[in-house]
Amino acid sequence: MKNWKKVKLGTLLTESKVVSENPNTDKRIRVKLNVLGVEKRPITKDKKGATKYYIRKAGQFVYGKQNLHKGAFGIIPDELDGFESSLDIPAFDIDETCYPEWIFYFFKKGNFYLKLESLAKGVGSKRIHPKQIFELYIFLPSKDEQKKVLDEIEKAEINNQELVNEIDSQEENLGKLRQSILQDAVEGKLTKEWRVQNSNLKPASELLKIIKEEKAQLVKEKKIKKEKPLSPIRKEQTPFEIPANWEWSRLGEVIYLKSGQDLRPDEYSDSKDFGLPYITGASNLQNEEVIINRWTNKPRSIAYRGNLLFTCKGSGVGKMGWLNVDSAHIARQIMAISTIASPLSYVKVLMDINAKKYNDNATGLIPGVDRGTVRETLIPIPPIEEQKIIVEKTKDFLSNCDLLEEEVLASKINSEKLMQSVLSELLGEENNVLLNKPAPKRGTKKALREIQYNSKTLLMDLVKLLKENGKLHAEDLWKMSQFPDDIDAFYSELKKQIEEEKSIKEVVNEKGYLELV
Repeated sequence: MKNWKKVKLGTLLTESKVVSENPNTDKRIRVKLNVLGVEKRPITKDKKGATKYYIRKAGQFVYGKQNLHKGAFGIIPDELDGFESSLDIPAFDIDETCYPEWIFYFFKKGNFYLKLESLAKGVGSKRIHPKQIFELYIFLPSKDEQKKVLDEIEKAEINNQELVNEIDSQEENLGKLRQSILQDAVEGKLTKEWRVQNSNLKPASELLKIIKEEKAQLVKEKKIKKEKPLSPIRKEQTPFEIPANWEWSRLGEVIYLKSGQDLRPDEYSDSKDFGLPYITGASNLQNEEVIINRWTNKPRSIAYRGNLLFTCKGSGVGKMGWLNVDSAHIARQIMAISTIASPLSYVKVLMDINAKKYNDNATGLIPGVDRGTVRETLIPIPPIEEQKIIVEKTKDFLSNCDLLEEEVLASKINSEKLMQSVLSELLGEENNVLLNKPAPKRGTKKALREIQYNSKTLLMDLVKLLKENGKLHAEDLWKMSQFPDDIDAFYSELKKQIEEEKSIKEVVNEKGYLELV
């Protein structure tokens, strides 16, 4: 390695710009994140316009300008020879003195690609341009030496992949074990011996009568709302046999379910002095605990300490957490679950075993499950004493799974570290200094859009922003709004203002700009 010369990457790479004269939507490529390679892109309809596409060849190095620092790079495989991409996925012919794989491992070793984020340029959508990576230094031994090193890497990767496969298998089996424990819990298998020793319990049918009476009383006292009747249970609907003193029921019979409501931007704040905590979605539920980062002085849908919060909309459908403050307002992405005359911890076991089903069956533009679906969930109900024992035994078994999971995770991390160590040892370290040099000044040309971050505009309501500034580009409005780090929340509020409130509209003939109606 000491004798290897060090050259700039630009001496080895030449950007290929062979224009596709007959663009074909069925022959497009995309580069996956996390160093997962290049693949055929699903067919999409081309927009009418000036986007050019360029022919790509097998063996070329490609990367995604916006996501190189997220592992979006690779070598065009033989089966994608002749496919196309735009200049957002540039492709490079590689000098004959260098193997394509040598370039690939240069970016992969030590997760070097992660460090390239500092090179990304632009407002909003940042990109890393070819000229920037051309300035990076890379070791370049002879091709014979490259071949020897690449052969060693291949052997190491084969061994490492065997290890990864074993870890993945352990992870999969652990997931199955968790589901098996939950299934045994709700079928009564975990408490089979306990039932033999406690055969004089009142049957679950008595518990269900008590729950029904207490619910009716709470409705009469107007403490809860009267809910729609649930569907009767037919014998053929029950998926397995349950013990004799258990009963099949609907989840809605044993719980009270409160749906959340979204608040207007002027009704909440990131200040603790603003009122009650405001729980907005799955991001607030971490490891079954509730993370609070917003507060409101206009609560309308309130959950209380000890309630089980359930994510019913968005990417985290099925995610849950226990509310650990006296009270909080919940958004429409969240439902709060409480129970009547039955342990909520047992309901949590029932929700855990159904969580994947809820997630898989989520529907809509923003995927979700409605309260009717949750309330209609078919559940087995044991006597209340047995519910408590089921919870204890399930907790003990799942705690063991947690310990195993920690070991599996440690093995996965060590596997990655081992492979990175091998790459660094075999390929060396060029110690590139990464600087995002400012572009040279050319006269006094002003940026097309300039976001004014100050006390009058930062973190402001969308309508107020447009009132203060006149028309704004959607990207600027987002960055200046109260949602600078939550694009989904921004678009949700923008859609509401455009379609429901009719307060904001798109500027005619100025693509991307918005103004007040």
